[in-house]
Order: sequence, then C-alpha cells, then structure tokens
Amino acid sequence: MDGFVHRTLGAVADYDARRGTELLRTLSAYFACGMSPARTKDELHVHVNTVAQRLERVSRLLGPDWQTPARALEIQLALRLHRLSGAVARDTEE
Repeated sequence: MDGFVHRTLGAVADYDARRGTELLRTLSAYFACGMSPARTKDELHVHVNTVAQRLERVSRLLGPDWQTPARALEIQLALRLHRLSGAVARDTEE
C-alpha cells in the first residue's frame, strides 16, 4: 500500500514537503469538487488562478496524462490511502 501511494503521489508529496505547498490538498479538493477549478477555489478559499497554477505544477510532476480516467482513479485511490494511513498513524500514536 505504501509503495503504491509513493509511486503514485511521491513526486507531489516530496514537492509539498520541500516547498511548503499544498498540492496534495489541492488535488484532493479538485477531485472532491468534480474536477471543477471554480468549485475547488471555493473549497480552498483561494483565487481560481491559484488553483490553475497548482494544477499546472501537478501536471509537471505527474505527467500530462494525470487527468485521464484510469490515471485519475489511481491518483484518487492513492490520495484516499494516503489520508487514511495518516489517520491510522495518528491513532496509533495516541
């Protein structure tokens, strides 16, 4: 499971860690909002241009095919597993 998440989202997670950005959060919101930049900006409380710039960075990190149906499904699954593994890690620390 961790290997799948790392292979799928590692470049984005590493970028966030190095730069203090919120690309993973933006990706999660983008998919949760039906891949609508306009709804994503409302969810994140940022300007639509900010969403567009973040998604352009995601494209550079994940490749131009990241929004194709099969690849988008993999990314959404990896995002969910990443989020759940974080919740599990927090639960085991308590």
